[in-house]
Amino acid sequence: MTPGNELAMDLDFDLIRDDLGRLVLKRPGQDDIVDVRVRRAFPWSRAGGFVSIRSSDGKELALIEDLDALAPSRRQVIERELTDGSFIPRITHVNAVDVRFGYQQWDVRTDRGPAEFRVQEREDVRFLHDGRFAIKDADGNIYELPALDQLDPASRRAVEPLI
Repeated sequence: MTPGNELAMDLDFDLIRDDLGRLVLKRPGQDDIVDVRVRRAFPWSRAGGFVSIRSSDGKELALIEDLDALAPSRRQVIERELTDGSFIPRITHVNAVDVRFGYQQWDVRTDRGPAEFRVQEREDVRFLHDGRFAIKDADGNIYELPALDQLDPASRRAVEPLI
């Protein structure tokens, strides 16, 4: 268990939406934490286990080892958050990748519209067995980049130095 990670053992918490639509973690006897994120931890293949609740800056606040241990209403909120947050936009064109101060700023078009995101670590761009790439941004969102030979020439030139 991560130090300070009370929810891994204590399942007495609630997740609600505030008036601005932000997810709020409420725990008895502690300050509410506004704008939390719900993310799957590895392995992703174990859908009902190891779900992380994180602050907006990515700090893990809690690790839920087994969703089945939660009350049905709490489990439904978490499962809805995981479902809503699990879409993976496919990059269709790379306008630019700006490398500065140790991170990459990507400006792309996706099958869901334009996007700009930051990649913190080189390891956050992962080669997949079929030639595609999975790119994790600083917020934990995942983007799919097609194999290099499937990109247009300008997009390929923008990403080749990084891969």
